[in-house]
Amino acid sequence: MKSTVLDRLLFPTVCVLAAFFTARFFHEPSKTLPPPISNEPSSPILTPTAILNRLPVPDPNTKTGKLLAASLLKARTSPNDAKNWIQIGDAFAQLQRESEDPHYYDAAETVYSEALRLTPKSVNALAGMAWVTGGRHQFDKSIAWGNQALAIDPQCIDAFGILGDAALELGEYDMAFDNYQKMADLRPDLSSWSRAAHLLWLTGETNKAKTLMGKAIGAGAPFAENTAWCRIRMATMLFHEGAIPPAEDAIRPLLEAGSKNSHLLLLAASIACAKDDLTLAENHYRTLLESGPNQQAYAGLGDLMTAQGKSEEAEKFYLNVEELHASHVLNGVHDHGFMAKFLADHHRNLVEALRMAEERKLTKNVQEADTLAWVYYKNGMLPQAIAAMKNALSQNTPDPEMHYHAGMIASAYGDLTSAKKHLERALAMNPNFSLIQAPLAVKALEQLDQQKSVTQTDQ
Repeated sequence: MKSTVLDRLLFPTVCVLAAFFTARFFHEPSKTLPPPISNEPSSPILTPTAILNRLPVPDPNTKTGKLLAASLLKARTSPNDAKNWIQIGDAFAQLQRESEDPHYYDAAETVYSEALRLTPKSVNALAGMAWVTGGRHQFDKSIAWGNQALAIDPQCIDAFGILGDAALELGEYDMAFDNYQKMADLRPDLSSWSRAAHLLWLTGETNKAKTLMGKAIGAGAPFAENTAWCRIRMATMLFHEGAIPPAEDAIRPLLEAGSKNSHLLLLAASIACAKDDLTLAENHYRTLLESGPNQQAYAGLGDLMTAQGKSEEAEKFYLNVEELHASHVLNGVHDHGFMAKFLADHHRNLVEALRMAEERKLTKNVQEADTLAWVYYKNGMLPQAIAAMKNALSQNTPDPEMHYHAGMIASAYGDLTSAKKHLERALAMNPNFSLIQAPLAVKALEQLDQQKSVTQTDQ
């Protein structure tokens, strides 16, 4: 199934591509409506004016802010038109993508709910609610909202994309391919191609992933931030395979334009570390923090301090990570995957890392399985680590850190042949994949070679 879908995604002519897709792979939508999700609010219904007064105030100096301001004005003028509320929700969705501020999910949910109160069968509002719940990692709800949208409109492009996103996060990769394929059938553009490209990379189809992401970048998008996301994903693929100069070239236009995108600055910092330019890496992390607290930036600064032997300064940044996580927990923001890996990487509070990682104990998501395996290893639970690592490696994801984890786990278990194979592969892919972990991989490989030499001498 996968190879057929991938071949079709890279078909050269869009018109022929769409016809071929539709004829061979379009499935009739289910005639049975999914169980309805209640649109009834848990608190008293607010007047439209009260809702609008509670929403965040947009920055009128940005393209998205101007769009939001215009949509808010329309809603004040015509509060009974559901389309106006949907436009507000879509603007908040774009703001969330640009800023990663989780509070925009709340604002979007509020206005999509108002749209559904006015028009309960609004496909766009239903798709909006699918996006909100998916962003909060409430994937069962996201799937249910998306299916409601498709039950009304079997060609709802956004619903296919969101259902594909949920399937990807759950590790149901064939299902994700199917939904992204249907999305591309209906609208071959940056949104569908970039989603499929990321999934291709995740499932080991590196060259096809880069080709398709290149098409997504070339297609462009109404919002520059969405094209930027594609450039960042392309650069990330290149970084993982150790192509540092091309990765740097891919994101240079964004940095020169002064983008403060968090993914961009984090990747730029990793590239700077790979080039041993720790001052530049620190500048990128601190630029990111100008926009507000960020766990990955704090962790990155802590690692920079550790690499320079500044343990006390490093500890301050690591504590910032933990304090921000505690704040996220209080505000309902889900960051357990990142936090479990952070604690395991830095050998901190491993019991808590295990608790968080095991929330996804049955995961099919290879990246979650990798974190789970790493946390098991750090807790000395080697049989569990090996089983989770097997799942993590099942898609041949070209991530050197996965192979580093696999090598360390195999070494601890006594499988020195597998350990050497995975550690060598990690360092062959990118010898500077991590400022802290890559040197440990080198050291572990040297120790394996010494063990082999001693064994051969004894014989």
